[in-house]
Amino acid sequence: MESPPSVSERDNTNSPISVVSAFWKDFDLEKEKSVLDEQELQIAENQGSSQKIRRKLAESTRNFKKASPEDKSSLFNALLKGYQEEVDNLTKRAKFGENAFLNIYQKLYEAPDPYPALASVAEQDLTLSELEIENRKMKVELEEFRAEAAYLKNQPTTTRRLEERSRNLEQQMEEKVKEIVEIKHRNLAEEIQKTLEILKEREQLLQDQLQSAKEGVSNIKKLHELAQNQLFELCAQSVEERAAKQAEANLLMDEVDRSQTMLLGLEREKGVLRSQLVTANEDSGNKKSDNSDSNNPLENSLIAKEKLISELNMKLHNIETTLSNEREEHINDVKKFTAMLNEKEASIVAMKKELQTRPTEKIVHDLSFGAQGLATEQIVHDLSFGAQGLATEQIVHDLSFGAQGLELAPSGEEAPCFVHRRAPNTTLNNWTVTEPMVFFFPPRA
Repeated sequence: MESPPSVSERDNTNSPISVVSAFWKDFDLEKEKSVLDEQELQIAENQGSSQKIRRKLAESTRNFKKASPEDKSSLFNALLKGYQEEVDNLTKRAKFGENAFLNIYQKLYEAPDPYPALASVAEQDLTLSELEIENRKMKVELEEFRAEAAYLKNQPTTTRRLEERSRNLEQQMEEKVKEIVEIKHRNLAEEIQKTLEILKEREQLLQDQLQSAKEGVSNIKKLHELAQNQLFELCAQSVEERAAKQAEANLLMDEVDRSQTMLLGLEREKGVLRSQLVTANEDSGNKKSDNSDSNNPLENSLIAKEKLISELNMKLHNIETTLSNEREEHINDVKKFTAMLNEKEASIVAMKKELQTRPTEKIVHDLSFGAQGLATEQIVHDLSFGAQGLATEQIVHDLSFGAQGLELAPSGEEAPCFVHRRAPNTTLNNWTVTEPMVFFFPPRA
């Protein structure tokens, strides 16, 4: 004989969670999903075929409307048959949809409301989380109590063990500190040696640069003197050529003045001869044959004067052309000499700028002296400071800090030298370029 179910079993059977769980287990949602998918595919297929048939019916209706009365009687039966088939298809689709809806409706109609079950599950989950939190707290407290009890039991043994461990750690730390100090001293010595070598190399490099700068200054002096000599020679040559051309131009201008005076005299004489010829022609109107011999010399003289005038005009034109050509040559020479002078001045300015960027002998000396003093002071300071350290961490920190400071010292000491002694002490800054005087003789009017 079976025993009756207990109270907890009856409560579980009648609880909302068990009812909802039993229903959805029997419902088989995955199976219903596959059935619904098939129905959805069938509905989509029916909709596609119905759309095609409707397009055909619309086209048949348009053809029927456009047809003549004689053809409408033959097309009416086919059109009516098509509409009847579409009505039958729509009826089947509606029936299929109704059956599908009723099927799922009948299955879901008996489904219990899942909200009470979900609310009960949420409440139980919240209660369970609170219980878990409280359980973890209790475990932590229990572990703390156990640890405290064990600590109280083993306190004397633990104290002795910790004291022994502390002594061992102190001894190890002292040995490690000594080892670190020795390593740092060796590293400092090596770094100092490297720094001194670098400073020596830099000093040698600066001395080489200074030597090359001195050689450059001497070369620039030579080039400057050579350029000034060339400029003076060109200036003197230009002045001499200009004086010769001016003298030649004065001679040509005097000759032009004489030619113009002669031309004016010939013009006046030509006018007198023309007036005499006209007077002679008027007075000897009736005596042509007798006076023809006397007029011929006058005409010949007039022709000779005109020929002389044309020759003088041609000569005057040639002189003016020569003067204009010489004036253009003179202007071109002046431009060429000015351009050469500008080029020389630009090269001198560029050389001055290059010399200003190079270090002087005083800068090299100050740099080497400052670097050596800094290296010596840093070595003494680091060694004395490392020997006086009492705490391990402080010693290590100070030694590492001293090494870093020594490494950074050369670059830090170089900067003030180049900042405060930027202007090189060379004699090139006192050079002055004597600009040659260029004389320009304007053409005479």
